[in-house]
Amino acid sequence: MTQLSFKHYGSKKDFKKIYLIAPKHPDNFWSMQGTADILGAKTLMPNSALATLMALTPPGVNIQYTLGDENISAVDFDFSCDLAVITGGTLHAARIHELCSEFKKRGTRIALGGTYASIEADRCGGLADHLFIGEAEYTWPLFLKQWTAGNALEINRQEHYIDLKDSPAPDWSLIRVEDYVNISIQTSRGCPNQCDFCDVIQYVGRQYRTKSIDQILQELQNAVDIGARTVFFSDDNFLGNKRFTKELLSKVIEWNVQQTRPLSFSTQITVQVADDDELLQMFADARFSVLFLGVETVRKESLAEVHKSQNAEKDIFERIRRISRFGIVPFIGLIVGFDNDDEGIFEDLEHFLVETDSPIAGISLLNAPRHTPLYKRLKEEGRLTEKNFSGEWQLHTNIVPKQMTIERMSLLYWDLFQKIYQPELFEDRFVKWLRNVDYFSTIYVNKKSDPRQLLLGVKIFKHFIFNDDRRVRALFFRILKKTWQINPKLVKRFFTVITQYSHFYSFVNCKQVK
Repeated sequence: MTQLSFKHYGSKKDFKKIYLIAPKHPDNFWSMQGTADILGAKTLMPNSALATLMALTPPGVNIQYTLGDENISAVDFDFSCDLAVITGGTLHAARIHELCSEFKKRGTRIALGGTYASIEADRCGGLADHLFIGEAEYTWPLFLKQWTAGNALEINRQEHYIDLKDSPAPDWSLIRVEDYVNISIQTSRGCPNQCDFCDVIQYVGRQYRTKSIDQILQELQNAVDIGARTVFFSDDNFLGNKRFTKELLSKVIEWNVQQTRPLSFSTQITVQVADDDELLQMFADARFSVLFLGVETVRKESLAEVHKSQNAEKDIFERIRRISRFGIVPFIGLIVGFDNDDEGIFEDLEHFLVETDSPIAGISLLNAPRHTPLYKRLKEEGRLTEKNFSGEWQLHTNIVPKQMTIERMSLLYWDLFQKIYQPELFEDRFVKWLRNVDYFSTIYVNKKSDPRQLLLGVKIFKHFIFNDDRRVRALFFRILKKTWQINPKLVKRFFTVITQYSHFYSFVNCKQVK
């Protein structure tokens, strides 16, 4: 029997039971499940949308919440509740349909929301009793009042983008922080860019909206209070407004310096972050270890093709090198399958990773999510293989490439993916990356070490000592020795990257081209 915990809002008498469900993540590259396993966690991060729904509960309603995160434990379909609430993205579509079907068989009423229900509401007809389209900060409290009064709507649509300052700090009371690698904090929504293949702006728009800095600092304190070690800022673009980002980082640095054991951070951000050395130093001083960068491609023609001109404004090679000099790992996101891609693109991308000494990269196949400009264009050209995008960007595409067959592109794509994670080639890039770091923040030198870091170190050592792949086992000890010789201050960065590498290496060596 699945063990459940409960959180009450309002009176504990005459309350309604709500079962919050986070669907299981598919076993794909971006799940980072291998990294979570090494660190003794069960998954990458908790579902902040469900925790936010809890925090949005208005006064005057009596609710008992129960959390069912499928990434932590199995959902109890027989749990007696008044409402099952399910959220997820397009990547979770198949599982969302299964969850709704199982609860419906048992007569449980269902509420469905999230990016999948919002962007592809036409695929959700009949799945749930109550459908939420768009952001929920205003519709959820109103729904709870109506639902407990017996007059809830079937369709709950947020017509206009909300003021993000009205979004409360997530209520993390139903999670065990040790089950997760990161705690997630969202500081903004909306992205001013308009990349043709991106469906994010279909949901949150292009207007960049932020929480107040005081709100964000409170969420950071909440993360510390529950025992978090690392925080992932889950913004779609952490640099939507540079003035705000600098102000926020300044306050985060002040806050983090005051902590007995400072947090470390990561986020996803545009490559334009590299154009300001002062900004990069602030990221380093705030203790950002990794920045995920949507580089996509090195061909300017392909960037122009999908309206991602901001990546072509300055030399991408130098941009990545500059980020690395500050000791921040550039997690490179690449895509193949643009109209301007011929077979030579794979050599171009390999050359880019080698020349920039980028140790970690995720390579995707171009897809056209529904309701995006790219989808519309390719549909008109008759170059879509299916109507519904699955949400999977590895080993799958719904696009007919212009200069290669799908089979040929998939083969060359997978060859490159496997090649960059061959131990010797990875080692060469990573050791060169270590040697090129020339900025080391000094503002945390007198801070105590976190005893939990020692435990994590033991877990990592055990993983590699007993690793079945002798090449990976030998790689671990070779690079650890070289890291210590280059600069002992980089050992923490070594552990960050090597755990990610183990996940990626396993992924590319166990998946098959479909």
